[in-house]
Amino acid sequence: MDKVKRLLIIKLSSIGDVVHALPVSAAIGRNFPHIEITWVVEEMSAPVLAGNPYIKEVLTIPTQWKRSRWSFGTVRELASLTRRLRARRFNVSIDLQGLSKSALLAYLSGAPIRLGYCWLREIAPLLEKPVPRHPESAHIVDQLLDVAEYLGAERAPVEFPLAVSPGNLSRAKVLLSQVAIDYRSPFIVVNPSDGGGGYKGLGADRIAVLIRRLHEESAVPVVLVGSAADQKVADQIIEQARFEVPSLVSMTTLAELIAILKLCSLHLSGDTGTAHIAAALGRPVISIFGRSNPDRLAPYGQLENVIVHRECCHSICKRFHETAPINSKQKCMAPPPSCLAAVTAEEVLAAVYRLLPGKLNVYDTI
Repeated sequence: MDKVKRLLIIKLSSIGDVVHALPVSAAIGRNFPHIEITWVVEEMSAPVLAGNPYIKEVLTIPTQWKRSRWSFGTVRELASLTRRLRARRFNVSIDLQGLSKSALLAYLSGAPIRLGYCWLREIAPLLEKPVPRHPESAHIVDQLLDVAEYLGAERAPVEFPLAVSPGNLSRAKVLLSQVAIDYRSPFIVVNPSDGGGGYKGLGADRIAVLIRRLHEESAVPVVLVGSAADQKVADQIIEQARFEVPSLVSMTTLAELIAILKLCSLHLSGDTGTAHIAAALGRPVISIFGRSNPDRLAPYGQLENVIVHRECCHSICKRFHETAPINSKQKCMAPPPSCLAAVTAEEVLAAVYRLLPGKLNVYDTI
């Protein structure tokens, strides 16, 4: 590693997955400060990398590559990216995505040493060397850190270099004030999204009950956040809650949303990107899990705050989950999932009230 001058990290998407990979950049950057690190990421997730002190350069690819991978425009952009990658003469590439598109970028970069984390899929095993997983590395963050350790880096402390600029923090405060949320007092951020993959959230009806109960029983206000794709469920929540719920759904950039999560006292969501952002920022997170495996994908360091009812899964789901490898994608074999249906407002509220005491003054340090 003393001879390595330039290293390429490839982790393209999604937002939560990019957050999971942040400690790899920190581990390599701390242990080998002479190495220039470049990261290739999709445009949508690029704000997660802004201000990362361990990264010299971020190269982005259009998110629409997923939909038009082999169109003329995409091929032309790929050729341009290839030229930029090769011009940097990388010594090592590490593919933390493990798919065909990420492995192809590693190959096109010209890096003579191409490594991937333990779970390589599609054509990736033909183009890269997988780094064996440590038996104790159950969480995806730890599995990715296995790659950094393979290169000789010390993984501890596990650091998430997720920066919030003063400008984005100021804009977040303005946005919160516009919906009557005082950032200087405790408030809860709720993301109603199902993570884009289905069967990962509570649904509008139960979130509305939760917010109404919090409104009636607590002085701590709630604000909804999310992308434009979450607007429909947010509208349903507001209608069913029967009071004017503060909402910033579809009103923030990702960078502004990160700043809002930094200011909050507690975050409540399903298995989606904001849960991992909030955990990386050191905020307490209550996450509702359905088909995903919390041992591998819970907000890092907050497994005890996950609400999951795998015991209620259909028998064929249980057989699938019990026999599947730890890296396998979790599937709901008999939707709608009974494990999500078993989550009650009472147990979520109990978790909220358990986490709020002693966590109310985080904003004093911002």
